Amino acid sequence: MGLSFDREAVRAATDARQVDLKDRRQRIQEQLLDLAERTIERAQTRYLVTGFSHTGELTAEWLQQPPAKETKDLTLAASSALTSALKLAQVDSGDEGRENAQGLLRTLGEAMTTAARELGGDDADEYGS
Repeated sequence: MGLSFDREAVRAATDARQVDLKDRRQRIQEQLLDLAERTIERAQTRYLVTGFSHTGELTAEWLQQPPAKETKDLTLAASSALTSALKLAQVDSGDEGRENAQGLLRTLGEAMTTAARELGGDDADEYGS
């Protein structure tokens, strides 16, 4: 009937998509780290406070650092950006961790098969090899 169930093209497309997504996550992670850094710097620099005097005139005053509420808001923003960057890093390290675990299990399986052959001759097939 000429049917083909080869999924190699789908696998290749899926792998390419995963690489693209990893690249995007890394770019976003960089942006989040930059944002956190800028926000922390902003919380530690001079701050212009504007308002109105009791007579209704516009006033402005430079402070050495932002007021407490603004410092808190900036700190929360930086913390949120850092947390998000860390979560993105963990997503990618999870892939690497799985690959390392699979490699370790593969190596362990090969070592056990070799040991079984050396210890029991051709009886290694009895152990699943």
